[in-house]
Amino acid sequence: MAIQHYRTITNLEVLNSGDTDIVCQVEVQFTSYDDSDQERTTITSNQRFDLDTEDRSSSSDGWVAYGSLTAAVVEGWLGSELTDAETNVQTGHTAWITSVLTPPAPATVDKALPW
Repeated sequence: MAIQHYRTITNLEVLNSGDTDIVCQVEVQFTSYDDSDQERTTITSNQRFDLDTEDRSSSSDGWVAYGSLTAAVVEGWLGSELTDAETNVQTGHTAWITSVLTPPAPATVDKALPW
């Protein structure tokens, strides 16, 4: 039993400002599953991250053209906000997967009548 976690950037939103595709929002999907029963334990969560676009343009220092972006570049923009969110999501996903694989005992149970 080993829980696997991964993330995927699923969407980039750009400003409709007339400039060249300034990314303003990134959507990331976090997926986790236990490799002993992937079908029953797969869970996904999506999160959106807003980027500071003030004073950004295609003439800004370090500008990367939209067509040259990579997942690594975009993840770098998100920095610790992404890693903190990922840690929180993985903690929740792990708890859920554990409860699916080893459900907690119910607080109450039906019992046959004594008569």
